[in-house]
Parts: sequence; structure tokens; C-alpha cells
Amino acid sequence: MPDMLAIISKAIFEKEAPGLSPGQVLATDRYRSQSKHLAPLEAGGRLFLVTVRPPNEALWLVAVLEGLSSDDEGWVGRKNRVPISDVTSAIPRLRFESGKGLQAAKGALGMSLQTPRTLTAADAELLLSSSGTRPVNFTAHQETSALPCLCKQCLPRSGEHAEVQGMRFTRAQMESEGRMLYYWLPEELQRQARAVGEAVRTAFVGRLGA
Repeated sequence: MPDMLAIISKAIFEKEAPGLSPGQVLATDRYRSQSKHLAPLEAGGRLFLVTVRPPNEALWLVAVLEGLSSDDEGWVGRKNRVPISDVTSAIPRLRFESGKGLQAAKGALGMSLQTPRTLTAADAELLLSSSGTRPVNFTAHQETSALPCLCKQCLPRSGEHAEVQGMRFTRAQMESEGRMLYYWLPEELQRQARAVGEAVRTAFVGRLGA
């Protein structure tokens, strides 16, 4: 269930969010794109939307969409609650799943982001912390599990994938009301990742309300 990053063009942002600036919320639930590079979102994960602002190529995080599904126009999910934030300072520390980071010549930052990119867990946390909206990791520490622990302290050292006794797993996450729960999803259940995520959410919310 990878998180992904995609760009909203300057023209579209100014049309859909006239006058909005950092600290305000773009109340959108949709990203209009049929890019094949967004296909991993079918398994779940969040879509981080950014735009590049003049005059100095500031990188703004403008929305984070969750609970996504595709339709004829692109992707639709729950309405964004993350305020617009200037995350320019995070650029040197972003790595993406490719490990190549974000490298762009002066004046070409927007062009370099035309292709959606898969974020690492560290990238996602970096963007959210830069925006002041990082959810709290509620995952319990596991000392005896054969799989890597995904608690707050151990998460930065875990990978996106793991294998135990020939079974492969992909790291997944679920967020509810500012709380994040990470878990390992067997790769054989990738096609049911959305249903698994909703089941995890229901159980998690139920335990919080118990």
C-alpha cells in the first residue's frame, strides 16, 4: 500500500484554490489524472498532492487524499484535511522509492515532478511533519515477531518489503483521526488490500472506542 506523490499544475491550483495560502485547507477529494504511474494506489495508500509556486519555486503540499478509488476522471477519496504547507525545506531529504531523491535544474522543479513518484515511509513522515500534521504512530513495539517492528522508534529502519519463511510481505498503513497504524500485508492479499485496510480500520476504531 504505497503512498504516492503527484503534482497539481500552477494553472489548475489557481483555478481550484483561488487565493488559498499556507495554513488554509484545500477541501478537495479528487485528483484528475489517468496516469498509469498511479496504478499502485489500487492497493491502497495515500496520495500527496504538491504544487510549485512562483517566484522562487516553493514546493507546497496542498492535500493528502486517503481512501482512494479510481473512476473515469481519476482518483477520488475522503476530503482532504491537511492544510497547505510550504515543504520546500524537505526537498533535499526526500528519497522516494527509487532512492534518487528530487534533483531538478533551476526553473525545472515543476517539470521534474510531472511523473508521479512512490514515497518511502520516511518521505511521507517528512512531508507531514513539515506541514505540522504528522499523525501519531500507534503501532505497538514488537520484540518477538519474525517481521520487522513498525513502532515509532523502529519504523525508520524497516523496509517497504519483508520476507519470512518464503512468504513476502508489503508494509501497509491505516490512519484514523490523527492516529497511524502500520502493519505487514501478505503479498498474496494485495488484490484485497483495500478490504483488508478497511477491516483494520474498523477493528482499530473499535478498540479505541472500547
